[in-house]
Amino acid sequence: MPIDWVIIGGFVCGALAGGASRYGRLCTMSAIEDALAGRDYRGAKAWGLAAGVAVALTQILSSLGWVDLEGSVYSGSTVHILGALLGGLLFGIGMTLVGTCAFGLLVRSGSGDLRAAMAAAAVGVVAMSATAGAVARLRQPLLGFGVIDLQSWTMPSIGDLSSGSWRAVAAAMVFGACAALALGALLDERMRRRPRLLLAAVGMGTAVALGWVVTSSAVANLALDRPQSLSFVAPVGRALLQFMMEPFRDLGFGVATALGVVVASTAVALWRRELRWEAFDDPVEMRRHLVGAAFMGLGGVLAQGCTIGQGMSALSTLALSAPLFIVAVLAGAKIGLVHLIEGRSLWRLGR
Repeated sequence: MPIDWVIIGGFVCGALAGGASRYGRLCTMSAIEDALAGRDYRGAKAWGLAAGVAVALTQILSSLGWVDLEGSVYSGSTVHILGALLGGLLFGIGMTLVGTCAFGLLVRSGSGDLRAAMAAAAVGVVAMSATAGAVARLRQPLLGFGVIDLQSWTMPSIGDLSSGSWRAVAAAMVFGACAALALGALLDERMRRRPRLLLAAVGMGTAVALGWVVTSSAVANLALDRPQSLSFVAPVGRALLQFMMEPFRDLGFGVATALGVVVASTAVALWRRELRWEAFDDPVEMRRHLVGAAFMGLGGVLAQGCTIGQGMSALSTLALSAPLFIVAVLAGAKIGLVHLIEGRSLWRLGR
């Protein structure tokens, strides 16, 4: 049987991201909660370092011709503003209710957290339902609203500035921002006391860039239709479908990355003797996880990505949707934290 390098490459990328996250305890939700509630910005700086590494490596590899970003889903001439904002808001609320993002659910599942495994399955089911199932009828009317055409803008994005006489200016802006993100983490004395967290951030950013390399090569060899990198909402749903119906034939890059995350997380947990079976404490906790998972599944489909898919992969291509999504996620997380800390119903937060 011929070797499928797309599956192997996807597994390696997922394993690098999942193993690094588990080893360094890199978690998006923890970073947001520590920053908003505890004024501790170490997690946020680590996330910024990961994003800076992802952007810098991806853009360097693109300039060398190793990565072709033109065919990615993030490089189109239109941006769904409503999808990025509403999807990010829902995802942020759901992430807070669950306690981690879709990627974090896979990492926790690998370490024996049965709550995370059930929530991850719920994310996948809702994502598939919103993509092509019953919930798709609720999503489809939103697709025509809040869409802007970047071709009508004179200077739509940094990515568009990267050609012609603006190329040097664009490069300076991009790599200056990446350097600022990296220095923000590396110059923090408390961050330097947590080398595992710094290493995890670099590993995550590298995994995103490596994903573009793997899939760009596959596109060049006609093994894939378009390049892609890490994202963990729709791939979880596809993994469930293949598990039930297609016994893992033609896994694809996305499903392989999800499997890589779980396997690497399990390996690190076993190595560090951190494998613990955990379950829901009561029906209230289970309900909160399932509701949050549903929010993340729907939000991830609307935004075409999760905190890794939009927050890292799309950002590494300089997509305009990425910063919009990130801001919306932060707003959603703030709403969710107020709900959890103050005990106010989500629909009464404005009163």
